[in-house]
Amino acid sequence: MKALLLSGPRDLKLVDAPSVPLQPGQVRLRIRKVGICGSDYSSIAGKLPFTRFPIIPGHEATGELLEVCGDSPWKPGDRVAIHPILCDRNDPMFAAGRVHHSDSTEVLGVVSRNGAYAEEVVLEDYMLRAVPEGMSEEAAAMIEPVDVAVRALRRGELQPGERVLVLGAGNIGLLVIQAARALGAGYVAVTDIVPDKLAKATELGVDETLDVREGLAPEKIEKKYDLVIDGIGTEASVRDALVACRRGGRIVVYGVPAGDITFPLRVAFSKDVSLMTSRLYDASFDEAMSLVASGAVKTTDIITHRVSLADAPDLIARILDGKEQPIKVMISV
Repeated sequence: MKALLLSGPRDLKLVDAPSVPLQPGQVRLRIRKVGICGSDYSSIAGKLPFTRFPIIPGHEATGELLEVCGDSPWKPGDRVAIHPILCDRNDPMFAAGRVHHSDSTEVLGVVSRNGAYAEEVVLEDYMLRAVPEGMSEEAAAMIEPVDVAVRALRRGELQPGERVLVLGAGNIGLLVIQAARALGAGYVAVTDIVPDKLAKATELGVDETLDVREGLAPEKIEKKYDLVIDGIGTEASVRDALVACRRGGRIVVYGVPAGDITFPLRVAFSKDVSLMTSRLYDASFDEAMSLVASGAVKTTDIITHRVSLADAPDLIARILDGKEQPIKVMISV
């Protein structure tokens, strides 16, 4: 089968990869669409510390079942999306559905299990989610990032009518602003340094865009928001979030920090602000699936680049070199 093998930093090539035999409880999936995640760029650039080489990346994907090994509710021909968290089936966290909290948690295509930048991928049968009738392949491939957005908002305990500030209008940020509205936010604002991303946010119905190419002026945001969702994860962004929070507000960081940060605890204490992180998601994609199926969250609207598996390495290289500024790239396999 054809696959994109990441042999080391910036070394992504189309190869002929062997077909892996199935073990009981596993399935073989024919990939149709796979999205490029922000963490994929970090892996390919050699900046994601969890990445182990060589590896076939990719975890935002959908396809058609080819083969099932052992007793399973799934059958060849089923249209499915991938829930990409690997977890020890014997871990109590697995039984509780909290697969993201297991010590065995691993994301497909990052550490030990080859991912979906390939014609076929071998998965555990618990990693499949049925795609509703009528949902497009591209939309189905976006269920995973939508769930990242939903989980960040649920983690922040969004209440009806609240004011939400989203830091970063990348592909997840654009999903967060839509999910926030669908889940009852009364006012949603978003920041970014790229005008095209802010323009897309406006198209998607955000109430306010903040161009922060020259920084974020405190007077524009101070004590205006109940909930701040931070997709940047730097010391500066967390400080901006703290400024933006009203008394009793909440900050949720889903952006992967590059390192440790210093948090102004005294200021946070004086405002009674909560700081939380949101890493991954639990075993259920139900809410994300429902939001996409209903049209409340538009996923394909944020896809700016579509590319074949063979042409993906060149496009990714241009993106890493700053020659392209996509919002979302979708690979057809």
